[in-house]
Amino acid sequence: MPTIFVVDDDEMVLSSLRAYFSLSTDYAVACFSDPWRACAELGRTPADVVISDYLMPGLNGIDLLKEARRLQPDAARILLTGFADKENAIRAINEAGLYQYIEKPWDSEQLLIVIRNALQERSLRRELGEKVRVLDRLVREHSELAERHSHLEKDLAMAEQALASLLPSRMPAIDGISIDAYHRPCRHLGGDFYDFADDGDRTALLLGDVSGHGAQAALICALLKASFQEAATSACGPAELLAQMNAALFRFLPAGMYVAGAVLWLERREPGIRLSNAGLPYPFVLRCAEPRTDEIPIAGLPLGMFPGYGLEPYQVRPVHLEHGDVLLIASDGLGDIVNRHGELFQDRELKRALSELRGLSGSELIAGLVERAARFQQGEQLPDDVTLLAVGRT
Repeated sequence: MPTIFVVDDDEMVLSSLRAYFSLSTDYAVACFSDPWRACAELGRTPADVVISDYLMPGLNGIDLLKEARRLQPDAARILLTGFADKENAIRAINEAGLYQYIEKPWDSEQLLIVIRNALQERSLRRELGEKVRVLDRLVREHSELAERHSHLEKDLAMAEQALASLLPSRMPAIDGISIDAYHRPCRHLGGDFYDFADDGDRTALLLGDVSGHGAQAALICALLKASFQEAATSACGPAELLAQMNAALFRFLPAGMYVAGAVLWLERREPGIRLSNAGLPYPFVLRCAEPRTDEIPIAGLPLGMFPGYGLEPYQVRPVHLEHGDVLLIASDGLGDIVNRHGELFQDRELKRALSELRGLSGSELIAGLVERAARFQQGEQLPDDVTLLAVGRT
């Protein structure tokens, strides 16, 4: 029997949902008006779905769902929000791994459909995980599969070469600017990608992170490159470029797939950099002269989730770099690196590492982060692809 946690400080909402689920389903429903009590119970009781209101005293819905993600990462997380809270819904997608957000007033039947879909996807993931484990065991136990495995390795190697060919062999040369990149997939085939478009007067840099891994994510990287290069020929800035890519990707991406990305825009005749973000972690600027590390709070919906040009226009943030400053953009794989104690790199080490590496060039910064992340990881498997893009003022 699935267990549903519902957290809302409005007792009428809790009573309404409890009654509806009781009449319409056989779910075990646990309702909480106190978000802190809900967090405590999540530490003890397995939950399949966690539904939370956003505006609650003491602990808002985003922070509650982030804690739910830490305590029970397999539970689907749903945020209830009003129209005025759409920016916070975007934060929840980026920070809490939101399955879906639903605007108030919601339709109870639609909410139930969302919950059933989440439970079905969770069940399918478990079944797929079990099948993968069985397959791995069979591969180990049956030596007669060695030849087939050898053929598979050759196919994967060819696929890796094809994916590597999508990445630029060099980064653009711009007077007074250094551009460095790093890419490491967590498996043979990854879904992280970076590219640039340069017409001599302006340069657009893209870092993208396709949801998922494996062959499907790798194939979508080819689609991502095509949509980026096409949009770069006509876009007048990073926000317009992302909007055009979103419109194209929504038409062609498989259901449930999306791409987080960020674009840096450099004009040869203008100082500074313009930045737009579509769901990647917030970038950092490492200031050499201050010294300090600035986090740039710029959010945006991932590409391909909504039709047209998205629900809201993408923000544009100007970034001014002085001599020795470095702007760093990373896929979420860097912060999600886990050590043997289950601790995340972004929680324990990332900001400290950035502080220690301040004043280095972009290439040295990347090398230092990779070294510290490997030391923190202690031989554990990478949970996600890692891609870094560093732009420095020389």
